Amino acid sequence: MPAKTSSRQVFVLAAVLALLAVVVAYEWRDIGRVVAPVRARQARQGSSRATTARDQAASVPDVKLAALRALSAVTLPPERRNPFADQPPPPPAPARTIAQPTGPPPPPPIPLKLVAIVQGAGRPIAALSDGRDVFYGREGEVVEGRYKIVKINVESVDISYVDGRGQRRLGLTG
Repeated sequence: MPAKTSSRQVFVLAAVLALLAVVVAYEWRDIGRVVAPVRARQARQGSSRATTARDQAASVPDVKLAALRALSAVTLPPERRNPFADQPPPPPAPARTIAQPTGPPPPPPIPLKLVAIVQGAGRPIAALSDGRDVFYGREGEVVEGRYKIVKINVESVDISYVDGRGQRRLGLTG
């Protein structure tokens, strides 16, 4: 049985090689038809390119080196060396205006931080700190003699100066 398998493999391999030879021969025949016109076109273009180059070279004027050397020996004054000298000067830059603040200056920022909010049986109490001392207060009370607690929220406090200027919201610090 192994001999049949081997002869079958040889037969299949020979058939594949024969098919491959037919395809290569067919493609090779088509390449000859394509290459010949391309080579002929390239030959025609090569001769026309050479003619065009000759015509262009004949139309270029002669360079007179002696005249150029004589011109380079002449020194021009500095105002004539500048190719932009004939241009008008640029317009002046617009004057800068500084916006003047209107009204009184804003109050300085409130330096307090919200440390805690204590919820008890009554109204909540806010604990505020300036970094050294801790101050306690409820809504509407004055803290440290300068700041009024406007509203105590769940996680923040609205605070302003006693006269109502500079209202700010302080959140709980983490």
